Amino acid sequence: MRVLVEGFEHQPGEHCASTALSNILNFHGLPLSEAMVFGLAGGLGFFLIRNDALSPTRIFHGRTLSLETDLCANAGLPVLGGAEADDERAWQSLKAQLDAGVPVMLSTDTFYLGYQNTTSHFPGHRAVAVGYDESEGSIFIADRKLSEYQSVGRDELRRARNADDYPVSCNNEYQYFGPGPVAMDRSLPAAIRRALANNARWMLDPGEAPMPGAEKGLEAMRALAADLPSWRSLSDWSWAARFGYQIIIKRGSGGLFFRSLYRDFLREAGECVPALGEQSLAEATEAIALGWGRWPLSSKSRASAKPATPDSSSKRAEGWANSPPGRRPSFASSAGSRRMIDSGRTPSAEGRSASDQCELLALAQGLGE
Repeated sequence: MRVLVEGFEHQPGEHCASTALSNILNFHGLPLSEAMVFGLAGGLGFFLIRNDALSPTRIFHGRTLSLETDLCANAGLPVLGGAEADDERAWQSLKAQLDAGVPVMLSTDTFYLGYQNTTSHFPGHRAVAVGYDESEGSIFIADRKLSEYQSVGRDELRRARNADDYPVSCNNEYQYFGPGPVAMDRSLPAAIRRALANNARWMLDPGEAPMPGAEKGLEAMRALAADLPSWRSLSDWSWAARFGYQIIIKRGSGGLFFRSLYRDFLREAGECVPALGEQSLAEATEAIALGWGRWPLSSKSRASAKPATPDSSSKRAEGWANSPPGRRPSFASSAGSRRMIDSGRTPSAEGRSASDQCELLALAQGLGE
């Protein structure tokens, strides 16, 4: 028997989770752009993982860890789902939703998905299950950048959803909305204000992270800046640096560490909440996004011109840490953010610098309250 969710339209996008959620919500009659989904989720974030059992041993990322659930909390959406320890129950639950004509967002590790053609683990990648063919034992997947549905075997998907041979598992996590139209339980301007305030609070004081061992928020940015000189001693320093470049530029980040997605959200939000447009927040975020983009591109250019060695890598890291703030390569979100890292001062709600992410977030918090 072959089952395919009728009426689901897959529009490729920039980030896996915001693309999946935007497409699912559009299916349920709630047309929100990917940028609006990302912003309503309070997706602008940062986390750092230092774990010698992982590959690479140093991983940083530019979104929040709870983007998917935060979207539904901020927008007041009736989401269903969770995690399932038992693989067979996870499959039967997925099959039941597809039989009911409902697309389901899945958390996966791209390493186990053949169509991803990757040799590196990336747990937490979101994709949408849209059907299955029981006779062939296959499931149809809509994935971020691919225009066509992908077919994966049941065992292939089982491992991608709940691998037992890698330290980080996706635990068969899933999300979906019940059949029929879906609506927000608050106005869009109210949801925007709530999302901005919550996102700012998270960056300034993120509390406990859902992923054990993860450092997060602005303090994690500072921790990464301080940690860079020690990367010279890592056995996988080159892979860690290359993976960092990929996270900023290539791996579903919109090309600028998710900041360009947030910029587009602020542009849309400014049309709904006039106070946002008056503060030129989209323009400020554009500067931040470009700042994130310059550092990895220049590093990649240098690495291409001359093969990197642990010694040369450590010299670049030490050069960043020891050079005067005004002459450092652009690694932190902006010149203003680097000044914050250097001085350790606390961002205030009065901040208005167009190039200072800390103060931009504090301002957003004030506007959201």
